[in-house]
Amino acid sequence: MARLSTATRHKVLILHQQGLYQTKISKQTGVSRCAVQALLKKHKETGNVEDRRHGGRRRNLSAADERHIKLITLRNWKMSSSAISSELAETNGTQVHPSTVRRSLARSGLHGRVAAKNPYLRRGNKAKRLKYARKHRNWGAEKWKQVLWTDESKFEIFGCSRRQFVRRRVGEQYNNECLQATVKHGGGSLNVWGCISANGVGDLVRINGVLNAEKYRQTLIHHAIPSGRRMIGPKFILQQDNDPKHTAKVIKNYLQRKKEVLKVMVWPPQSPDLNIVECVWDYMKRQKDVRKPTSTEDLWLVLQDVWNNLPAECLQKLCVSLPLRIDAVLKAKGGHTKY
Repeated sequence: MARLSTATRHKVLILHQQGLYQTKISKQTGVSRCAVQALLKKHKETGNVEDRRHGGRRRNLSAADERHIKLITLRNWKMSSSAISSELAETNGTQVHPSTVRRSLARSGLHGRVAAKNPYLRRGNKAKRLKYARKHRNWGAEKWKQVLWTDESKFEIFGCSRRQFVRRRVGEQYNNECLQATVKHGGGSLNVWGCISANGVGDLVRINGVLNAEKYRQTLIHHAIPSGRRMIGPKFILQQDNDPKHTAKVIKNYLQRKKEVLKVMVWPPQSPDLNIVECVWDYMKRQKDVRKPTSTEDLWLVLQDVWNNLPAECLQKLCVSLPLRIDAVLKAKGGHTKY
């Protein structure tokens, strides 16, 4: 019987109760005589004219199976759906496809995602990050404006760590339009050092060769300290990470002699999420990918242009985020944050 509306079903029943024959009911309602007959028979047997609700296909997984799948995942967050399917078959004999496992996990709010990458934090690292956050939790905007943020980064001509998505049809995987070109060692690269503050960008320095402690001391002499004095003034706060060349004896001795000019911020280990220069590097790499330099000299020109034209609102947003970063570390009890 074709699917009939509730109103039509009741109309057929009313006409039958009025004494009309099935043929006349069929003509008045536009429903076939066979359908009228079947509907009346159903009403006589069940007292109802509505279709019986169908339960659909029975699920392969019981409620206990779904709880077991969730428990397996929460014990090992990196376990694949195929491995979970195999373990389920071994432990209680339930044979299900990995896609069934993925749907079950989705119903539990557990979705497959690419794992975020962050430096490994030991217990001591977390304690030092927490100590840093507690020390700076009450810093206001004026205090943060005294900080000169510094860092180094590497830029590759063709390098891009982000995954590139394309829309293609079956069989077009290796079409030129669908490929992401790769070159050994990024096709050439540059290492740079740079510094910023709430007042703008300081010097951007091209690093030739390996940046050792002596080269870094020259960078402090000719770029970091002049930039700090120019943008912030005397007694600025120098931020640098705990790279071995930054903590070498020659650097410590030099900075100790400059204590009337600057104060060195005690920096917690493994904390790129607290350094706002990291966000500037990420912005510059995206701009580099857009401009597509073809040589190291071209790359250097692009980096200088992006650095010198860094949007003021970008720096303002980064400075505003500093208290939020501190709060995030406090909430994570020294652990990783989203920044």
